[in-house]
Amino acid sequence: MLQLTSRRLHILTQYLWPDDAPTGIYAEQVADAVAAKGGTVRLVAGSGVYRPGGRPPPKVPIVRLAHWQGRRGNLVSTALEYEAVRHAFARYLDREVSPRDVVLLTSAPPTTLFLHRRIRRRGALGVYWLQDFYPQLIRGVWDPPAFLLRRMKHTWKAALASWDHVVKSAGNLDYSGPNAMVIRNWNTLDPGEARPARPRTALYSGNLGYGHDISAFVAMCSRLREDGYEITVRGDGPGMARLPPWVGREKPLQDPEKLIQSYWEAEVHLVAADPGLTDAIFPSKLWNSLAVGRPIQASGFAGPMAAELEVALKADFRGHLAQWVAFLLSLLETDGTRSP
Repeated sequence: MLQLTSRRLHILTQYLWPDDAPTGIYAEQVADAVAAKGGTVRLVAGSGVYRPGGRPPPKVPIVRLAHWQGRRGNLVSTALEYEAVRHAFARYLDREVSPRDVVLLTSAPPTTLFLHRRIRRRGALGVYWLQDFYPQLIRGVWDPPAFLLRRMKHTWKAALASWDHVVKSAGNLDYSGPNAMVIRNWNTLDPGEARPARPRTALYSGNLGYGHDISAFVAMCSRLREDGYEITVRGDGPGMARLPPWVGREKPLQDPEKLIQSYWEAEVHLVAADPGLTDAIFPSKLWNSLAVGRPIQASGFAGPMAAELEVALKADFRGHLAQWVAFLLSLLETDGTRSP
Protein backbone atom coordinates (compact mmCIF):
# COMPACT_ATOMS: atom_id res chain seq x y z
CA MET A 1 0.00 0.00 0.00
CA LEU A 2 1.29 3.44 -0.92
CA GLN A 3 2.01 5.98 1.78
CA LEU A 4 0.37 9.18 0.57
CA THR A 5 0.42 12.71 1.92
CA SER A 6 -2.45 14.14 3.96
CA ARG A 7 -4.10 15.43 0.78
CA ARG A 8 -7.67 14.26 0.46
CA LEU A 9 -9.70 13.19 -2.54
CA HIS A 10 -13.28 14.48 -2.45
CA ILE A 11 -15.72 12.75 -4.84
CA LEU A 12 -19.03 14.57 -5.23
CA THR A 13 -22.02 13.25 -7.14
CA GLN A 14 -25.77 13.68 -6.77
CA TYR A 15 -26.79 10.11 -5.88
CA LEU A 16 -24.91 7.42 -3.95
CA TRP A 17 -25.81 4.18 -2.17
CA PRO A 18 -28.45 2.94 -1.59
CA ASP A 19 -29.34 4.50 -4.91
CA ASP A 20 -28.54 2.59 -8.09
CA ALA A 21 -27.80 5.62 -10.29
CA PRO A 22 -24.94 4.43 -12.56
CA THR A 23 -22.88 7.59 -12.01
CA GLY A 24 -22.99 6.98 -8.27
CA ILE A 25 -22.00 3.34 -8.57
CA TYR A 26 -18.96 4.31 -10.62
CA ALA A 27 -18.03 7.00 -8.09
CA GLU A 28 -18.26 4.50 -5.22
CA GLN A 29 -16.08 1.96 -7.01
CA VAL A 30 -13.44 4.60 -7.73
CA ALA A 31 -13.52 5.76 -4.11
CA ASP A 32 -13.10 2.25 -2.71
CA ALA A 33 -10.31 1.42 -5.15
CA VAL A 34 -8.33 4.59 -4.35
CA ALA A 35 -8.83 4.07 -0.61
CA ALA A 36 -7.59 0.48 -0.95
CA LYS A 37 -4.33 1.90 -2.32
CA GLY A 38 -3.86 4.22 0.65
CA GLY A 39 -5.67 7.34 -0.49
CA THR A 40 -7.77 9.43 1.88
CA VAL A 41 -11.19 9.66 0.23
CA ARG A 42 -14.48 11.36 1.05
CA LEU A 43 -17.66 10.39 -0.82
CA VAL A 44 -20.21 13.20 -0.89
CA ALA A 45 -23.79 13.00 -2.15
CA GLY A 46 -27.07 14.85 -2.04
CA SER A 47 -30.09 13.55 -0.17
CA GLY A 48 -32.45 12.88 -3.09
CA VAL A 49 -33.56 9.57 -4.61
CA TYR A 50 -33.20 8.43 -8.20
CA ARG A 51 -33.51 4.63 -8.27
CA PRO A 52 -33.43 2.67 -4.98
CA GLY A 53 -31.30 -0.47 -5.05
CA GLY A 54 -30.29 -3.42 -2.91
CA ARG A 55 -26.52 -3.59 -3.35
CA PRO A 56 -24.12 -3.42 -0.37
CA PRO A 57 -22.75 0.00 0.64
CA PRO A 58 -19.28 1.18 -0.37
CA LYS A 59 -16.46 0.81 2.12
CA VAL A 60 -15.79 4.57 2.07
CA PRO A 61 -18.35 6.34 4.30
CA ILE A 62 -20.80 8.71 2.60
CA VAL A 63 -21.27 12.35 3.59
CA ARG A 64 -24.92 13.35 2.97
CA LEU A 65 -25.80 16.96 2.23
CA ALA A 66 -29.29 18.29 2.86
CA HIS A 67 -31.03 20.19 0.06
CA TRP A 68 -34.45 20.78 -1.46
CA GLN A 69 -35.71 17.68 -3.29
CA GLY A 70 -37.77 17.73 -6.45
CA ARG A 71 -40.00 15.15 -8.08
CA ARG A 72 -38.53 12.83 -10.69
CA GLY A 73 -40.29 13.02 -14.04
CA ASN A 74 -41.10 16.72 -13.72
CA LEU A 75 -38.55 18.74 -15.70
CA VAL A 76 -38.99 22.00 -13.79
CA SER A 77 -38.78 20.21 -10.46
CA THR A 78 -35.68 18.32 -11.62
CA ALA A 79 -33.96 21.54 -12.71
CA LEU A 80 -34.69 23.17 -9.36
CA GLU A 81 -33.23 20.19 -7.53
CA TYR A 82 -30.11 20.39 -9.72
CA GLU A 83 -29.61 23.97 -8.54
CA ALA A 84 -30.27 23.00 -4.91
CA VAL A 85 -27.60 20.29 -5.12
CA ARG A 86 -25.15 22.74 -6.67
CA HIS A 87 -25.63 25.10 -3.73
CA ALA A 88 -25.16 22.25 -1.25
CA PHE A 89 -21.95 21.15 -2.99
CA ALA A 90 -20.69 24.75 -3.06
CA ARG A 91 -21.16 25.04 0.70
CA TYR A 92 -19.31 21.75 1.20
CA LEU A 93 -16.38 22.92 -0.94
CA ASP A 94 -16.10 26.17 1.02
CA ARG A 95 -16.21 24.34 4.34
CA GLU A 96 -14.33 21.07 3.82
CA VAL A 97 -11.79 21.38 1.00
CA SER A 98 -8.20 22.33 1.87
CA PRO A 99 -5.34 23.57 -0.31
CA ARG A 100 -3.70 20.77 -2.33
CA ASP A 101 -6.76 18.49 -2.02
CA VAL A 102 -8.17 16.91 -5.17
CA VAL A 103 -11.88 17.36 -5.94
CA LEU A 104 -13.64 15.06 -8.41
CA LEU A 105 -17.11 16.14 -9.53
CA THR A 106 -19.34 14.11 -11.82
CA SER A 107 -21.80 15.55 -14.32
CA ALA A 108 -24.65 14.59 -11.98
CA PRO A 109 -26.13 17.10 -11.61
CA PRO A 110 -24.93 19.04 -14.67
CA THR A 111 -24.98 22.40 -12.87
CA THR A 112 -21.91 21.41 -10.82
CA LEU A 113 -19.83 22.06 -13.93
CA PHE A 114 -19.59 25.68 -12.82
CA LEU A 115 -18.05 24.96 -9.42
CA HIS A 116 -14.49 25.04 -10.77
CA ARG A 117 -13.97 28.59 -9.46
CA ARG A 118 -14.86 27.54 -5.93
CA ILE A 119 -12.41 24.64 -6.09
CA ARG A 120 -9.70 26.95 -7.36
CA ARG A 121 -10.32 29.47 -4.60
CA ARG A 122 -9.69 26.70 -2.10
CA GLY A 123 -6.28 26.05 -3.66
CA ALA A 124 -7.36 22.54 -4.69
CA LEU A 125 -7.16 20.62 -7.97
CA GLY A 126 -10.41 20.10 -9.83
CA VAL A 127 -11.28 17.04 -11.92
CA TYR A 128 -14.55 16.94 -13.85
CA TRP A 129 -15.93 13.50 -14.79
CA LEU A 130 -17.79 14.14 -18.03
CA GLN A 131 -20.41 11.40 -18.37
CA ASP A 132 -22.90 13.50 -20.38
CA PHE A 133 -22.51 16.60 -22.57
CA TYR A 134 -25.66 18.46 -21.62
CA PRO A 135 -25.96 21.19 -24.30
CA GLN A 136 -26.56 18.34 -26.75
CA LEU A 137 -28.34 15.99 -24.34
CA ILE A 138 -31.02 18.60 -23.64
CA ARG A 139 -32.16 18.14 -27.25
CA GLY A 140 -33.74 14.86 -26.15
CA VAL A 141 -36.26 16.99 -24.24
CA TRP A 142 -36.27 20.29 -26.10
CA ASP A 143 -34.60 21.20 -29.39
CA PRO A 144 -33.49 24.82 -28.88
CA PRO A 145 -32.93 27.27 -31.73
CA ALA A 146 -29.56 26.90 -33.43
CA PHE A 147 -28.19 30.19 -32.05
CA LEU A 148 -29.10 29.22 -28.49
CA LEU A 149 -27.58 25.76 -28.87
CA ARG A 150 -24.34 27.35 -30.11
CA ARG A 151 -24.33 29.70 -27.13
CA MET A 152 -24.92 26.85 -24.69
CA LYS A 153 -22.13 24.77 -26.23
CA HIS A 154 -19.75 27.73 -26.06
CA THR A 155 -20.59 28.32 -22.38
CA TRP A 156 -20.23 24.65 -21.55
CA LYS A 157 -16.90 24.22 -23.31
CA ALA A 158 -15.51 27.40 -21.74
CA ALA A 159 -16.38 26.03 -18.30
CA LEU A 160 -14.85 22.64 -19.11
CA ALA A 161 -11.66 24.37 -20.26
CA SER A 162 -11.37 25.99 -16.81
CA TRP A 163 -10.99 22.68 -14.99
CA ASP A 164 -7.54 21.26 -14.27
CA HIS A 165 -8.60 17.94 -15.77
CA VAL A 166 -11.65 16.69 -17.66
CA VAL A 167 -12.06 12.92 -17.85
CA LYS A 168 -14.49 11.81 -20.54
CA SER A 169 -16.29 8.49 -20.12
CA ALA A 170 -16.51 8.09 -23.90
CA GLY A 171 -14.59 9.39 -26.88
CA ASN A 172 -17.68 10.74 -28.67
CA LEU A 173 -18.53 13.35 -26.01
CA ASP A 174 -18.27 16.85 -27.52
CA TYR A 175 -15.25 18.25 -25.71
CA SER A 176 -11.63 17.91 -26.76
CA GLY A 177 -9.64 20.58 -24.94
CA PRO A 178 -5.98 20.11 -23.92
CA ASN A 179 -7.07 19.26 -20.36
CA ALA A 180 -9.23 16.33 -21.55
CA MET A 181 -8.55 12.61 -21.52
CA VAL A 182 -10.70 9.51 -21.99
CA ILE A 183 -11.16 6.81 -19.38
CA ARG A 184 -14.08 4.66 -20.42
CA ASN A 185 -16.55 3.05 -18.06
CA TRP A 186 -16.49 -0.60 -17.05
CA ASN A 187 -18.77 -3.36 -15.79
CA THR A 188 -20.10 -2.45 -12.37
CA LEU A 189 -21.38 -6.00 -11.75
CA ASP A 190 -19.15 -9.02 -11.26
CA PRO A 191 -20.92 -11.63 -13.42
CA GLY A 192 -19.23 -14.64 -11.79
CA GLU A 193 -19.26 -18.03 -13.49
CA ALA A 194 -20.99 -18.40 -16.85
CA ARG A 195 -24.62 -19.54 -16.80
CA PRO A 196 -26.82 -20.83 -19.62
CA ALA A 197 -29.12 -18.50 -21.53
CA ARG A 198 -32.78 -19.05 -22.30
CA PRO A 199 -32.97 -19.47 -26.08
CA ARG A 200 -34.63 -16.75 -28.13
CA THR A 201 -34.71 -14.14 -25.37
CA ALA A 202 -33.56 -10.52 -25.58
CA LEU A 203 -33.11 -8.08 -22.70
CA TYR A 204 -32.89 -4.31 -22.33
CA SER A 205 -32.03 -3.24 -18.77
CA GLY A 206 -31.93 0.34 -17.52
CA ASN A 207 -33.41 3.76 -18.15
CA LEU A 208 -35.35 4.25 -21.39
CA GLY A 209 -36.12 7.87 -21.93
CA TYR A 210 -34.95 11.21 -23.27
CA GLY A 211 -31.59 10.00 -24.57
CA HIS A 212 -33.05 7.21 -26.71
CA ASP A 213 -34.80 7.03 -30.07
CA ILE A 214 -37.80 4.92 -29.05
CA SER A 215 -38.98 4.40 -32.64
CA ALA A 216 -35.61 2.96 -33.65
CA PHE A 217 -35.56 0.79 -30.53
CA VAL A 218 -39.04 -0.59 -31.20
CA ALA A 219 -38.09 -1.28 -34.83
CA MET A 220 -35.10 -3.33 -33.63
CA CYS A 221 -37.33 -5.22 -31.19
CA SER A 222 -39.83 -5.88 -33.98
CA ARG A 223 -37.16 -7.51 -36.12
CA LEU A 224 -36.13 -9.69 -33.21
CA ARG A 225 -39.75 -10.62 -32.58
CA GLU A 226 -40.11 -11.71 -36.20
CA ASP A 227 -37.12 -13.99 -35.61
CA GLY A 228 -38.93 -15.58 -32.68
CA TYR A 229 -37.38 -13.66 -29.79
CA GLU A 230 -39.18 -12.85 -26.55
CA ILE A 231 -38.21 -9.30 -25.60
CA THR A 232 -38.07 -7.94 -22.06
CA VAL A 233 -37.42 -4.33 -21.13
CA ARG A 234 -36.58 -4.08 -17.45
CA GLY A 235 -36.30 -0.41 -16.64
CA ASP A 236 -37.87 2.98 -16.09
CA GLY A 237 -38.18 6.33 -17.79
CA PRO A 238 -40.71 7.99 -20.12
CA GLY A 239 -39.89 5.66 -23.01
CA MET A 240 -41.46 2.72 -21.20
CA ALA A 241 -44.97 4.03 -21.92
CA ARG A 242 -44.26 4.04 -25.67
CA LEU A 243 -43.42 0.35 -25.93
CA PRO A 244 -45.88 -1.91 -27.79
CA PRO A 245 -47.85 -4.47 -25.75
CA TRP A 246 -45.83 -7.42 -27.09
CA VAL A 247 -42.72 -6.14 -25.30
CA GLY A 248 -42.49 -7.45 -21.75
CA ARG A 249 -42.17 -4.52 -19.35
CA GLU A 250 -40.74 -5.05 -15.87
CA LYS A 251 -39.44 -2.83 -13.10
CA PRO A 252 -35.69 -2.51 -12.44
CA LEU A 253 -34.27 -5.25 -10.23
CA GLN A 254 -32.91 -4.07 -6.89
CA ASP A 255 -31.23 -7.32 -5.83
CA PRO A 256 -27.74 -7.57 -7.42
CA GLU A 257 -27.83 -11.37 -7.69
CA LYS A 258 -31.19 -11.33 -9.45
CA LEU A 259 -29.88 -8.64 -11.77
CA ILE A 260 -26.82 -10.73 -12.63
CA GLN A 261 -29.05 -13.75 -13.24
CA SER A 262 -31.20 -11.70 -15.62
CA TYR A 263 -28.11 -10.75 -17.62
CA TRP A 264 -27.07 -14.38 -17.94
CA GLU A 265 -30.57 -15.58 -18.85
CA ALA A 266 -30.87 -13.33 -21.89
CA GLU A 267 -29.45 -14.76 -25.10
CA VAL A 268 -29.17 -11.29 -26.68
CA HIS A 269 -28.61 -7.93 -24.98
CA LEU A 270 -30.01 -4.68 -26.34
CA VAL A 271 -28.60 -1.15 -26.13
CA ALA A 272 -30.28 2.01 -27.37
CA ALA A 273 -29.18 5.49 -28.37
CA ASP A 274 -30.44 8.44 -30.39
CA PRO A 275 -28.91 9.43 -33.77
CA GLY A 276 -29.65 13.06 -32.91
CA LEU A 277 -27.45 12.95 -29.79
CA THR A 278 -24.30 11.38 -31.16
CA ASP A 279 -21.87 13.55 -29.16
CA ALA A 280 -23.92 13.93 -25.98
CA ILE A 281 -23.97 10.56 -24.23
CA PHE A 282 -22.85 6.94 -24.34
CA PRO A 283 -24.82 4.12 -22.67
CA SER A 284 -23.07 2.86 -19.54
CA LYS A 285 -25.29 -0.24 -19.50
CA LEU A 286 -23.22 -1.65 -22.38
CA TRP A 287 -20.36 -2.62 -20.08
CA ASN A 288 -22.30 -5.10 -17.92
CA SER A 289 -23.57 -6.74 -21.10
CA LEU A 290 -20.02 -7.04 -22.39
CA ALA A 291 -18.96 -8.63 -19.11
CA VAL A 292 -21.32 -11.59 -19.62
CA GLY A 293 -20.25 -11.93 -23.25
CA ARG A 294 -23.70 -12.16 -24.84
CA PRO A 295 -24.31 -10.91 -28.40
CA ILE A 296 -25.31 -7.23 -28.44
CA GLN A 297 -27.73 -5.52 -30.79
CA ALA A 298 -27.87 -1.74 -30.89
CA SER A 299 -30.33 0.85 -32.15
CA GLY A 300 -29.99 4.58 -32.71
CA PHE A 301 -26.18 4.69 -32.95
CA ALA A 302 -24.75 6.97 -35.65
CA GLY A 303 -21.73 9.12 -36.42
CA PRO A 304 -19.18 9.49 -33.59
CA MET A 305 -21.34 7.42 -31.21
CA ALA A 306 -21.33 4.51 -33.64
CA ALA A 307 -17.54 4.84 -33.93
CA GLU A 308 -17.26 4.88 -30.13
CA LEU A 309 -19.39 1.71 -29.95
CA GLU A 310 -16.93 -0.06 -32.21
CA VAL A 311 -14.07 0.97 -29.90
CA ALA A 312 -16.01 -0.07 -26.80
CA LEU A 313 -16.80 -3.52 -28.18
CA LYS A 314 -13.05 -4.18 -28.48
CA ALA A 315 -11.89 -2.37 -25.33
CA ASP A 316 -10.13 -4.05 -22.41
CA PHE A 317 -12.81 -2.68 -20.10
CA ARG A 318 -11.63 -4.62 -17.05
CA GLY A 319 -8.63 -2.27 -16.85
CA HIS A 320 -10.56 1.00 -16.93
CA LEU A 321 -11.04 1.27 -13.16
CA ALA A 322 -7.30 0.74 -12.70
CA GLN A 323 -6.70 3.67 -15.07
CA TRP A 324 -8.83 5.89 -12.86
CA VAL A 325 -6.97 4.79 -9.72
CA ALA A 326 -3.56 5.39 -11.27
CA PHE A 327 -4.62 8.84 -12.49
CA LEU A 328 -6.04 9.99 -9.15
CA LEU A 329 -3.13 8.59 -7.14
CA SER A 330 -0.76 10.50 -9.40
CA LEU A 331 -2.61 13.72 -8.54
CA LEU A 332 -2.55 12.96 -4.82
CA GLU A 333 1.17 12.21 -4.91
CA THR A 334 2.11 15.27 -6.97
CA ASP A 335 2.74 18.67 -5.46
CA GLY A 336 -0.03 20.49 -7.28
CA THR A 337 -0.43 23.33 -4.81
CA ARG A 338 -2.66 26.15 -6.04
CA SER A 339 -2.82 29.70 -4.81
CA PRO A 340 -6.39 30.48 -3.69
